[in-house]
Amino acid sequence: MTVSSSGNESTATGRRGPRAATQQKLEAILETAAGLIADQGFEATSMRDVSRAAGVSLAGLYHYFDSKEELLYQIQYRTFFALLAAQEDRAAQPGTPEARLRQLVIGHLAFFTSHPNELKVCTYELASLQGERYETTESLRRRYYQLMTSVVSALMGESGEGTSRRSRHASLFVFGMLNWIFMWYDPARFGTVEEIGEEMIDLILNGVRKR
Repeated sequence: MTVSSSGNESTATGRRGPRAATQQKLEAILETAAGLIADQGFEATSMRDVSRAAGVSLAGLYHYFDSKEELLYQIQYRTFFALLAAQEDRAAQPGTPEARLRQLVIGHLAFFTSHPNELKVCTYELASLQGERYETTESLRRRYYQLMTSVVSALMGESGEGTSRRSRHASLFVFGMLNWIFMWYDPARFGTVEEIGEEMIDLILNGVRKR
């Protein structure tokens, strides 16, 4: 399976992929499916559920996706692709390591507020993909982790090529805060993503003990 830079799967395998649909219709189906899977879980969500909620016939849905796993793959791939592209642009901007980390943290939170169901699906359902679909999606996750680690490593004053065990672990701690925000975040109670992002940055840089 190959995937173009636009996030659409090629038809090299002989399947009729998402290019058969208009972009607007495809995005509406994927958005609906992400909401259902986020609420019910992948196993409990059927293609019939998606077709009914999206207002598309079951036959029409299979015209776009050859299986439920293909549908899940498209949700995950497109989400990670869009998030990574935006974060790579932020990390490429000039500035101190602290400023670049702030951009990544707030950028991730802002993306979450626009795609909460998609990121929840990505967090819970990666293992539901298999084979090439899993490897393709996982490669985007690794690129994002490496991007974050490079910024954290610079913040910690590491020099030379590669990153240390400490900076790799610190990056995982950062993702731990970011990836599970959907469990508790409510802007009416906790403030804007910028405010939450600043609190996260303060925790990363200064810890919780009074200095």
